Order: sequence, then C-alpha cells, then structure tokens
Amino acid sequence: MTPKRKIFDSKINNKIIPISTGCLMYIVEKIEDKSTSKKVYGLKTAKYKTFCYNISNTTTDKDESRQNGSATVAESTKSYFCPIIKAIERSGKIPIIRFNVNTNIQGFRAPQFIDVRRTYDEFVKLGKHLSVSNPECLVPPVPPNTTSAGLALEEEAKHLHIRMQKWLDIISENPILIHDEELVYFIESHFGYSPVVQKDKPASGLKRKAIKMQGPPPDDTPELSSLRPIVKKFHQQTSESSAKLEKVIKALRNISVSEDELGLKFAAIADMEHHSGMANAFRKLGKTIQTISHSYLTQANTKAVLLIDTFSYISLDAYAVKETLTNRQILIKELLSAQASSRSKLSIITRLKSSASIKSEKVDEVLASLEETRSYEQNLNIKLTRVTTNLLQEGRQWIKRSSDSIKSALKEYTKHQIEYERRLLTILESARPDIRNIDHTGGLSRLGREFTRTKNKNDINSSQTAQGDAWSGIQRQKNHINKESDFEFLKRNEDVLDARSAFAILGTKIN
Repeated sequence: MTPKRKIFDSKINNKIIPISTGCLMYIVEKIEDKSTSKKVYGLKTAKYKTFCYNISNTTTDKDESRQNGSATVAESTKSYFCPIIKAIERSGKIPIIRFNVNTNIQGFRAPQFIDVRRTYDEFVKLGKHLSVSNPECLVPPVPPNTTSAGLALEEEAKHLHIRMQKWLDIISENPILIHDEELVYFIESHFGYSPVVQKDKPASGLKRKAIKMQGPPPDDTPELSSLRPIVKKFHQQTSESSAKLEKVIKALRNISVSEDELGLKFAAIADMEHHSGMANAFRKLGKTIQTISHSYLTQANTKAVLLIDTFSYISLDAYAVKETLTNRQILIKELLSAQASSRSKLSIITRLKSSASIKSEKVDEVLASLEETRSYEQNLNIKLTRVTTNLLQEGRQWIKRSSDSIKSALKEYTKHQIEYERRLLTILESARPDIRNIDHTGGLSRLGREFTRTKNKNDINSSQTAQGDAWSGIQRQKNHINKESDFEFLKRNEDVLDARSAFAILGTKIN
C-alpha cells in the first residue's frame, strides 16, 4: 500500500491555494532524501509557503520501499514541473511575474530556475500556444490581470498572484502540457518570449463559422457529444449572470452616492434645529447614513471580486472548452472526409481492373494516391482516438473544477455578506442611544412602550454578544425542555440544517 500523506495548502494573505501535483512530488522527494531525513523541506517565498508532511508510519514506509524497490524507482522518476510565483511587479499597465521553477523533465538545462521574470502578455502567448498545439487538453485561459472592482495596485497584484498560481497549478498537473517543448523556451529564454513553433487552429474565420452551421457529425462518444451543448449553455448563462451582477453593482454605487448626500442633508438640518436632543439625533443619524453609504461601496467591491470576476473567468473557461470540443468535431469531419476519399479511390481502382486497356502510369498514380489517403486516414484515426480518450478524463476534471470554483466563490461571498450585515447592525445600534435620549420618553411614547432613560450610552445591550446574535436586543435564553419527538426527528434527519450548523459549515463558530 502506498503511504498516505496529509497536504497542507499554502496561504497568501489568509487565502488558501491548493498545491499542484508536480509541486507535491518535488517536496516529497526533498522530504524522503536520506541526507536530509531529519529536516522538513518547504519551498519558501515572501508570501507563498508549501509544506508536505508524511503522517503515515515511517517504518512501514521504509519496509514497503525495500520490498517494492521497483515501485519507488518508478515513483522517483515520474516527471514533475513545479512553478511557484514569488512576486508580481507592475511597470505601467503590464505586470511582471517573478517565479521559481523546479523540474526533472528532460530538455531543461537545469533542474531549478530561480527568479524567472515574464510579463503577463508572455503568459497569454504561452496559454494560446498550449491550447492550439494540444487539442487533446482543456487548457484554461490565462486569468485577467485586473479585477472588475478597480482596486488599488497592491490589491490587484494580490488577486492576480492567487489566480496566476492556480492557473500554473492546473498546467503543472497535466502530464501532457508539462512535456510541451514550448515550456522549455518559455522558462529558459533570457529576453522577450514569443512562441517558437507557430500553429494555427484547424479552422478559423468564416470557414469555422460555416463548419459550425453544418451541425455536429456522427459521434460514437455520447459523453463528449452531449457535453458541448451543455458547455455552450453554461457559457451563456455565466456570461449573462456576470452582466446582471454588473448592473446590481452599478445600482449599489448609485445608492451609496445618494445616501451620502442624504447624510449631509441630515447634518444640515441638525445645524438649523433648536432642540438640543433633536439636533444631536439628526447629526448622529446623518453620520450613520454616511457610514452606511460607505459600506455599500465595500459590498459592491466584494460582489465584483468574488462573483463577477469568478463568473466572467468561468465563462471564458467554458468558451475555451467549447472551442476545444468544436475542434474535435472538425477532426471527426476530416476523418469522415478522408474515409470517403479512400472509398472513391478504391472504386476507381475497381473500374480500372474491369477496363480493357490499363495504363501503368494511371495505375501507379491511383495506387500512390490511395496509399497517401490511407496513411492520412490512419493518422487522423490515431489522433482522434488520443483526443477522445484524453478529453473524456479532462471533461470530468473541468466539471469538478468549475463547480468547486462556484462553490468557493459563493461560500466566500456568504461569509462576507454575514460580516457585512453584522457591521451594518452595529452601525445602526450606535445611533440608537442618541435617538432614545431625545427627550424623557425616549422617542417611544407614540408606540406606547415603556422607556427608562439611561445616563450612559453603553448601558443599552448590543445584539452582538458572546452568546450569539440576539437580533431583538434581548439576551437569548436557552430552552432546557427537550421533547422526545424532537430527538427522534433529528435522528431520522441527520442532515437537518439549522442556523447554528449553517454558520459552522460557513466557517463561523458560535459559542
């Protein structure tokens, strides 16, 4: 049995980034090195640390490695490509990405490259080349270098750092992409990089549109034939969702401006008010409304970064997947065309056999053409088999990757929304003492409620307590009466989701 290892994901500013398989293999080799068996090695950068610990029994691992020597040799010789971003610099509008690379792939001049510098545009060129030259792989597009929120340069660099590292992890986990020769030129070139091998799409422009209008060819792989319309619909829906969210964010920013003006007007009313209690209440209410207006901007930026950017990138990724599946359909049509050409040339040979006079030059020409067509057909058949086999696996991985990205974005947005509502409640509660202390009735006489005037503003209980969120402002009391039917219901429904378990799932602990 292979030893089990626990992988601790690295963190950048409290944001978790998964470890790529190639990076993990490199760290495992460092840990299992005999000369350094007492040390735990990690790849350290300014803000990016990756650790791997062996949590299985080390003696069992050694015994198994001695018994299965061939297995350990095969594992140690397995190829890996481990890029880790060190920092991101901005010179003008184009960011420069600095990263380290560790690899054991043949073709590289050295196993380790320190402080490699490439611009964002060079990464875009590499991504386009990998997508065109590897039709059997679903290569994700390079993430955009700016966010839709228009944040400061440091925040933009932090988000780009996280997204580019995820993109590199996806590339390094693909055993086909890491053996592309263009990666060697990309890493080892000293000056501006451009793809050495230029390849074009199978069809582009009007030809590609005409092929799409013809309809899909007959396909013996129903999983891939049904995946393309699903991906196309998913691309359209995520793009529409991103556009609608942009309208929501625009409305939030307009509300923020309007409420800020409203807060200023309340402050102006306070200057004209003669009653001291009312003047103080208007002034406090104006500041509260202005603070709430500023929180709307924060909420808009959070939605833009977590939702709009996520849906926009997933939409681009889905479009790239759709185009890759379209290229496979074009390959199927080329194979069908080659098969039809082979059949037509076989029929020509049959007619030549039955003819009375046979010219040797004509026969040699037809036989050479038939051999060339059959060779082309065989190459297309082998290529189609390779593309289909690999796309079946990568299609499932893409579905899982996209669903995980959406779940992670929604989870982070829910956490931020909960914190935003709590801050909003705290802001509103800060104005409550000034409103209640306007006069001796506490401003509640028209509601028929009793009020005891407080000398200290902090005497009013806050809804944010150690016992949880008492939304009514009254301390929450535990109900010690447990009915037998409630226990039986909870036993039958183990997946019941109440408020406490919902907060626990979202990562918020309630004492």
